Amino acid sequence: MRGAVLTITVFALAGSAVAAPPVRTAEQRQTLLDLAFVLGEAHALHRVCAGPTDDTWRARMARLIDTEAPADALKAKLSDSFNAGFTAKDAQAKDCATAASAEALVAKRGAELARKLAGPAS
Repeated sequence: MRGAVLTITVFALAGSAVAAPPVRTAEQRQTLLDLAFVLGEAHALHRVCAGPTDDTWRARMARLIDTEAPADALKAKLSDSFNAGFTAKDAQAKDCATAASAEALVAKRGAELARKLAGPAS
């Protein structure tokens, strides 16, 4: 259940934009960049337990980019942010227990960001 909340929220966010990509404000674009960073962190931490070939969080990032359909400049920034998040956490947790605990905290932050992007509940 470590990343379940973030996973569900990111999928809900993705599902809400099926018809057309959303038009984002500058604040929302920054939140997207923050979310990309968090997804990169989660990717690094999850791989400690799941193994180096696991792409769970990278796949979520790809889905986010597909859903948002950003212009090339924003897409590059999102990729850079994901990679920066990965680098930030990659060297920190070397054992599964530590990584799993850190991943839960990162997932909580990601869920908050995804909810912020999704807007108020109906």
